[in-house]
Amino acid sequence: MKVLITGSSGDVGSHLVRDFTEKGCVVRTLDLREADFPSSTVAVENRFTGSVADKELVDKAVDGAEFVIHLAWSFSDQPGEVFNGDIPGHINLLEAAVKHRVQRFIYASTATVYGRAVRVPVTEEHPRLVFEARKPLYALTKSLAEDLCTYYYREAGLPVVVFRFWWAFGETIGGRHLRNMVQDALKGKTLEVPGGVGGTFVTMDDLFRAFELALNCERAAGKIYNIGSFYVTWEEIAGMIVEITGSAGGVKTIPLNEWNGPKFLSDSWEIGWEKAAQDLGYRPALGREEGLASLKKAIAALAGSLGGKKK
Repeated sequence: MKVLITGSSGDVGSHLVRDFTEKGCVVRTLDLREADFPSSTVAVENRFTGSVADKELVDKAVDGAEFVIHLAWSFSDQPGEVFNGDIPGHINLLEAAVKHRVQRFIYASTATVYGRAVRVPVTEEHPRLVFEARKPLYALTKSLAEDLCTYYYREAGLPVVVFRFWWAFGETIGGRHLRNMVQDALKGKTLEVPGGVGGTFVTMDDLFRAFELALNCERAAGKIYNIGSFYVTWEEIAGMIVEITGSAGGVKTIPLNEWNGPKFLSDSWEIGWEKAAQDLGYRPALGREEGLASLKKAIAALAGSLGGKKK
């Protein structure tokens, strides 16, 4: 199995490169920068360095690949950058995938395309309220990229699969808001969180399993799937951070109708993945308690990188 992974130096991409090579797949990568993969565990066939907006480079990278996993995205807040880079690059990959007859094209989208959670669980049929998202341009362009996948599936017969997920983590975890919470705890500040809401995190291992299942499932072509591992409230996350950092500030839970903090925290991002379970046979590898323990370890690693304690 020959797999091209774009955005291979990112958090998700680097995990997928490692996991697919450990499974015996032949992996090639395409990224703006050359990733420093451990030579002892990762053997990459070809490393293409450059932008997906470079049509000739994309064609070379896709030629010979049986599967394409597209993760690369700029996350820019500038419309010109996104519509002159990310979207043309997305089209370049789709065109090359059609030209070279790839067996499956998987696009990593985001739960951000839902905008805000108006009902739970958030299933694939939830409306895409992109202009109500925390980052409207990001939601808008990722939603457009999904629609382009559907277009190439219907008009060119390209077997595409789209995945939506909320917050992925592995041995550590990213995210500006989590970093801010850890830093506040390290300063002894009280962590204020809205009560009764949170989100569905997904482990890197579960995400890899979902990608692997989709590559081998014929009926997945042309479909969109949510992927998640377990749901966690902000109260639980704040409690983990206080315990990890030894902060004396504690946690203060604010009733939802009195919450004046970041708006995106006030939605309950309970992601439903029943469709993936039915079509792909997807199941999270860990139970909720085990998942919470793994999340705590990832947050501890984040705290350690910020100079905090680990417990």
